[in-house]
Amino acid sequence: MTSAQTALEPVAEGHSTTDGSAQQHQASLLSELEHLLRAQDVRTSITHRVGLRLRDDETNLFPRTDQVELAVSSREGWEVATVTVGLRSGCFMVCLPVIGIDCQVISGDRPDAVVNVIVAVLPKET
Repeated sequence: MTSAQTALEPVAEGHSTTDGSAQQHQASLLSELEHLLRAQDVRTSITHRVGLRLRDDETNLFPRTDQVELAVSSREGWEVATVTVGLRSGCFMVCLPVIGIDCQVISGDRPDAVVNVIVAVLPKET
């Protein structure tokens, strides 16, 4: 986290946030999760996907951040899981294509559960 960024408190149920603060909250949760996974010697990277939109009558492009995603890779470099955070729910959405699970939802206050699920599906070293 840079000195200009601040960590956000979890968003309470029933409270809304602006898109910007929700995206900051997503990034904060994923950074925390990345730290926990790296402590388990798991390879990770955080990606910010950016969409562009075009105004109706003009040719100006306006960037709009769509999603922040944490990718988890095996030691061989294969992507084994991706994790996103729901903008409104604050829940972790864990996709595990290596075992055929499209998306598993885990509460945003349980990053340890996400770590356990991911570590369980990583290929074992031989």
